[in-house]
Amino acid sequence: MFKIEADLISTIASFSRAGDLNNLTFLAHTERVAHISFGLGKMLKLSQAELNELTISSLLHDVGIMTDQEQLHLADLEPQADKVSPHCRRGYELLKSTKTFGAYAMHVLKHHDYHSADLEIIPAIIHAADRVDILLRKERYALSQVDRLKQYFSSKAGKVFSPDVVDALQGLANLPSFWLDLEYEQYHYADNVEEFRRALSIDELEELAQMMAVLVDSKSPFTARHSECVTQTAGFMAEKLNMPKEKVRLIRVAGLLHDIGKLAIPDEILLYPGPLSKEQMDVMKQHTYHSYHLISGIGPGAEHLARWAAFHHERLDGTGYPFRLSARELEQESRLIAVADMTQSLLEARPYRDGMPPDKVTEILKERVLAKHLDPTLADLAISHMDDIAELVQACGKAS
Repeated sequence: MFKIEADLISTIASFSRAGDLNNLTFLAHTERVAHISFGLGKMLKLSQAELNELTISSLLHDVGIMTDQEQLHLADLEPQADKVSPHCRRGYELLKSTKTFGAYAMHVLKHHDYHSADLEIIPAIIHAADRVDILLRKERYALSQVDRLKQYFSSKAGKVFSPDVVDALQGLANLPSFWLDLEYEQYHYADNVEEFRRALSIDELEELAQMMAVLVDSKSPFTARHSECVTQTAGFMAEKLNMPKEKVRLIRVAGLLHDIGKLAIPDEILLYPGPLSKEQMDVMKQHTYHSYHLISGIGPGAEHLARWAAFHHERLDGTGYPFRLSARELEQESRLIAVADMTQSLLEARPYRDGMPPDKVTEILKERVLAKHLDPTLADLAISHMDDIAELVQACGKAS
């Protein structure tokens, strides 16, 4: 079976990057914070183990952000506590129960806390690094802003920021290459961290995919468990095809990740309470493009998973999006996710229509087969088990 050789750091960075794509202020924010944090950690002479913990925590620090509005509140240099605490708490809750990321949950919870004697060094560093990136104006040359940055942090040492971290920042500020690396995206937070480069187990992959699916589905109350329900439908169909158990699990991972690219779509489109206009749909069509590249970024071996997950809006006649792939370029697994996604979407209620009854969904699937959009064998499989799938989708939706 397929093996994914993942770099855990680049995987988290890749997924975190998606949420930074639609606002210039936050473009590459997560990676920039990780770069700044790593530099501060080196100045503070943290051990390699502490640097590793700092790097992962930095890349996860904004994992709890759910809306564009929530992100925009953080553009204020000293945002009100009630504006920042929800995403800190949400990130903490999301991470704490996972085996892979639970150790970083408390740092995420506290990364906006003001200086106190009991605040640990890692969240103190992330807090300062996060505000450094907000203070820097992307449209201006970084080195020209260093003096202003030093003055601001000096004035807040011991009140807002840890004095030790501010001292480290003052030292770092005198190193032009650090700011030039930041300016030109030469990030060093993952340098020589070999222990984070390994084959991901299927358990780790499922855990990561489940976490990302929660983030995607939380973006819109209209489709609150869409990724999970597509996963259930795709897994059910894969089992009916007698696929090997490990293949079924990977199909389920693809289902969980199929809409990961929606993290890069503006809320005004995701939350639009009606059918999308052509202009809105043109923006929405980006999501599968982003899904493909974000999943591919996990590491060598993830390419098949990216294809299965991201090609769910491609059509056998080559008129789908975003790659205009033809039938010969679409694997069975990609076709399966496409059928599962369409079936679930039609059964699911939307703000502008009720969920469709199984007979209507069957009619539409048959029409899409005749139009050469969907795989006929897989569509027939869904149709032959439509009542079971409808019951499964209903149960999945109630779980929210």
